[in-house]
Order: sequence, then structure tokens, then C-alpha cells
Amino acid sequence: MNPRLIILKKRLFTFVALATMLSMSMHGQDDDMLRHFSLSAGLGTTGITVDVGTELGKNINIRGGIDYMPKIKHTTGLTLTVVNQTEEIDISDVPERKVDVTGTLHNTTGHVLLDIYPSSEHGFHVTLGAYLAGNRKVVDVINKESDLLKKVADLNARRGDFADIPLSYGQVAAKMGDYNIMPDDNGNASANIQVRKVRPYVGVGFGRAVPSQSGLKCMFDLGVQFSGKPHVYNGVNGEEIIAEKTRGEDGGYMKIISRINFYPVLSFRLVGRLF
Repeated sequence: MNPRLIILKKRLFTFVALATMLSMSMHGQDDDMLRHFSLSAGLGTTGITVDVGTELGKNINIRGGIDYMPKIKHTTGLTLTVVNQTEEIDISDVPERKVDVTGTLHNTTGHVLLDIYPSSEHGFHVTLGAYLAGNRKVVDVINKESDLLKKVADLNARRGDFADIPLSYGQVAAKMGDYNIMPDDNGNASANIQVRKVRPYVGVGFGRAVPSQSGLKCMFDLGVQFSGKPHVYNGVNGEEIIAEKTRGEDGGYMKIISRINFYPVLSFRLVGRLF
């Protein structure tokens, strides 16, 4: 089994156990506790969701499960730019065009959520909890055509005190929003965007995680994962790339992901009571 999936399952189990013990201490011998269970499946911005739920009291349900996000790929263009340049020199070797890159989204997570119902007779709820990822990486970026930037890499390698081109002339990089991605020796520009593994969640919704009757019921949720400040790393050496605050306009959705500290959650599920 995938080691990341094993870690994710362990964290999910620990979170569920802690939440259950906390709820039991709050509700004592509540007759409704852990007597009924449900199974749900649905779609949303977190992917394909499957979870199980149970009652921790008349006004609190708990649910935990997996959100499987297919590896969505998207091609966009990054502009080649000169960085670390102290002299205004026209470098004719720099291609005057964009470099097509492919971004791959990775966002499969687990979740543990507490639904709090102000009224035990209605479905409106406030939800608190967390989404748990087995990996901090959310996006991989690499040039679509292999070794496309070999000429640029050779140009960069000729810079220095004893090279053909002085350091003051700068180096060529692919710009993604605020980040400059340097190509490796083979001419490939790759990077990845990472956020925190544990992402607190706050939201609201309608529908009960454990329906009071048998049959399929609907449940809707709207909220936010707080994923933390994104960090961009060089895909070759693993070093973090520091934002230049130049507000480049290249990179499409990858530029957006590299800037935001949260992830919106919108989901619709069908819920069935098991017993």
C-alpha cells in the first residue's frame, strides 16, 4: 500500500478517536450517541467524496472519509525573463516567446468534520474540522516539451567572472506569477507548489450527516480550508524559490494557487442511513 495513504489513514483514525472521546466527555451517557451510522458519496471542489457518519448527540454529528481528486492537468504559458540583471543589455540569444508548461493538480485528502446543529429538528449546520493530506505538494509544473530550454540553460551556464558573459548581464528564467523558475542543465524548468498537510476547515451547510429516516437524503456544504501560505520549490534541487513581488501575469491558475492561503469547498452528497 502507498506509504502516504497509510500515513493519511493513521492521521484520520487518530483525529476521529480524539473527536469521539471529546464528544463523549461533553455528552455523558446521551442515548443517541453512536447508535446510528450513515454512508455518503458525492462530488465537489475537493473531488469525489466518500465518508461515514455517526451521531455524537442530538445536535452533533461526526463524519470522516476520503476526498479523491483525479490528477487534473492544465497547459499554460510562462514568459522567459531576465533576472538578477544589473546592466541593461540586450541578450539576443533569449527566445522571444512563451514556454508551454503543464501543471498537474494533486489534492487527494482525508477529512474529519463535526457538524453542529442549532436545532435538532432541522438540517442547517455549522461545520468545524480538518482536511488531512498525505503530501504537502498540490501542483507540479514542468515544460511540456522535454529539454525545450536547453539553449537557455547553456546561455545561463556561460555567465560568470571567467565565462563568456558577465554575471551582471543576468540569467534567463521562466516567470510564473511572482516566481522565477530557472531551467536545469538539461533545459527543463520544473517546480512544485506546497501547502500545509493539516488544513483546518470552517463551513456551513444543509442536511444531516445521519438522517433520521432510511432512504437517500441530500446534503450540501460550503466552506473554506485554510491551507496556509503556499511555498514554491525548484523541482530539480528541492530548494525554495523566493517570490520577487513583481506580479508577473503568467501562469494561469498556477499563478493563483501560488498566492492564495485558502481553498474553497463546495460539495453535494447523497446520504443513506445504514442503521
